[in-house]
Amino acid sequence: MIVGMVAGNESHSQLSLSAWATTNNQIAISHKVIYQLEASFRSDTKREYLQTFLLRTGAFVQLNSQWSLGAGYCLTDNRRTISGVTGYAAEHQALEQVWFTHPVYFGSGPQHHKTIMRHRLRLENRFLPQMVAENDHLTRTGSSFSNRLRYQLREQIPLVRTQADFTKGMYLLLQNEFFFNISGQQYVNGKLFDQNRSLMATGYRFNRALDLELSYMLRTIKDAGNGWSHENLVQVTAFTRL
Repeated sequence: MIVGMVAGNESHSQLSLSAWATTNNQIAISHKVIYQLEASFRSDTKREYLQTFLLRTGAFVQLNSQWSLGAGYCLTDNRRTISGVTGYAAEHQALEQVWFTHPVYFGSGPQHHKTIMRHRLRLENRFLPQMVAENDHLTRTGSSFSNRLRYQLREQIPLVRTQADFTKGMYLLLQNEFFFNISGQQYVNGKLFDQNRSLMATGYRFNRALDLELSYMLRTIKDAGNGWSHENLVQVTAFTRL
């Protein structure tokens, strides 16, 4: 399926494929309060240099077995080229988010198979850098403010039959995320809905503390005109829960 999606999208052009490496770490401060730290390294489409470095940190409260609320901060350092001058421009974000998780069962009776569905709604308060090319380097002249809303739907399908919590074994992952600019659209691309990320992955849960995933993502982005661009991504992600 992955080969078919990539080949179909790029059959008439040179393959563009970005590589992402991500680590997502959760540390329990108490029974209900969790500290979270995420770091991501993302290459350009030819895998020649670091396109983006992302660092996201914050905390969330586990209200019950299904609902969680959280807030945090994100730094995104992105490579940009203006008037032939290339450099990195840092975007700062405050973020607020909510998760809702519930089981989905396939089949019925004693043979039913339990999977886990998660919904995440995230509001990002973005301080976008305004940059100019000056003396052969990029200079920050100010910031613009925009709010972005993201809705993610994530389905984890364990490949081992279990009636209790999934604690070890292989799993499949299907995920989709929608991006909406709900304010400050003129500072991005002028569009309300401007990005979609579709992902499928296979992973292995070693124990309650560690997951490792290999995934393929098709990222579709709306440009300032009326067209859409497509980017293929391969990502390795490590999840830890301490």
